Amino acid sequence: MTALHNSPYQFEPLPPSDARQKALLSKAGDLVRAATALAGQRVPPELHVLLRSMNSYYTNRIEGQHTRPHEIEQALRKDFSANQELAAKQRLAVAHIEAEAALEQRYSGKAAVATLL
Repeated sequence: MTALHNSPYQFEPLPPSDARQKALLSKAGDLVRAATALAGQRVPPELHVLLRSMNSYYTNRIEGQHTRPHEIEQALRKDFSANQELAAKQRLAVAHIEAEAALEQRYSGKAAVATLL
C-alpha cells in the first residue's frame, strides 16, 4: 500500500545540492544564450504545420476533447472516423488548426506587428 502525502514538506520541490547547482546554472545560462540567438529568426513553414497539429492536440486534450496525433492527421486528410463522437473531435481539431493558420496569416509581417503595439 502506498503511503499518502499528508505533510507540506512532501509537496515541496527538492532543490539540487550545491555541488550540482553550479553545473545546472551553467547549463541554464547556455540555454538562455541559445534561445536569445534564436529570437527573431523566422520559423520554417514546415515547422508551423507541425506546431499547429501539436497545439491542437494539447489544447483539445486540456479541454477534454482528446484526439490522438494519428487521428488528427487522418482528419487533415478528410479521413474521419466512423465513430461519430471521435469524428466530431477530429473536426474540432481541424477547426483549431485552420483557425491558427488564419490568425498566423492575418498577423504576419510588419503591418500586423504595428496593430499589436
